[in-house]
Amino acid sequence: MDKVLNTGRKKMIGIKDLSEMFDHPEKDLSGFFVTQFNNIDTIFREANLKEFSEYCMDVLKLINSSVITRTKEENLKVWNKGWEENLNALLACSDLSEVLRPKYFRGAKYLRYKKGLIVSKNPMLEHDLFTLVRDIIFRKYLSKCENIYEFGCGSCQNLLMLSNIFPDKRLYGMDWAPSSVKIVEALAKKRKLKIHGAVFDMMNPSRGIALRPKSAVLTVHALEQLGEDHGNLLSYLLTARPDIVVHYEPILEFYDQNNLLDYLAILYSKKRNYLSGFWTALCELERKGKIEIIRAKRPFLGGVIHEASLIVWRPV
Repeated sequence: MDKVLNTGRKKMIGIKDLSEMFDHPEKDLSGFFVTQFNNIDTIFREANLKEFSEYCMDVLKLINSSVITRTKEENLKVWNKGWEENLNALLACSDLSEVLRPKYFRGAKYLRYKKGLIVSKNPMLEHDLFTLVRDIIFRKYLSKCENIYEFGCGSCQNLLMLSNIFPDKRLYGMDWAPSSVKIVEALAKKRKLKIHGAVFDMMNPSRGIALRPKSAVLTVHALEQLGEDHGNLLSYLLTARPDIVVHYEPILEFYDQNNLLDYLAILYSKKRNYLSGFWTALCELERKGKIEIIRAKRPFLGGVIHEASLIVWRPV
């Protein structure tokens, strides 16, 4: 399946690399995955010293700037405005894959990969790989559930992807931003999909929102905004008792403080007040016999500044 490797300094991220990152046999990869992979440029080279220094300097300047620090209220305003842009694009366009892509995927020269920094001529490599990764995760962990609830559904690109993979499942898009819920409604109408939306604040989940039997809860780059305020969400999930909970999120505890890139990611996450202590809380719940952690792995496939890890668990 893999493409032919290039010689010299150029390398590539292959199908084998991606399947090993998520412990998913190559033979079980979907036709969609293989087709998508064959249509993207995964060739890269390792950053040289000058580029590495340039990258670190840019990240440090960003960390020390004031623009990345926001209150909860400011965050809600920013995200609501951002998803409103996606909503307007959705209402005006038929190419859903493009209009639902979050604006923070702007394209970049650099990418974190296997604890190092790589350079690619494909500015959208991060999003291309993100699409492949989600295909693996969704099929591997969500196929047995009849209902899938995405908390923090944002632009709804995951719901669109889920509807293509699982056309017979009920999908629910939950987000604290009203504009995101409007995207859910517009998407359902435009594509005649079984998707429903509701305003849902993960910091203060409404106990009135109950999950249907045989349900899964999914979060993808959505818990970042919680900081240390994830206790109410975990309490809600323990009460709601989904069959499975799947997170693909940046996990602070999985970073290596002795690795420079990881240390920068830690500093960046702390400055932004991103998710912190979540993995520690899950481990404590498992120690108390309240949950079972099914899978926890850092694939070492990053974004521009930080990267996501996979955690799968269930209440017991």
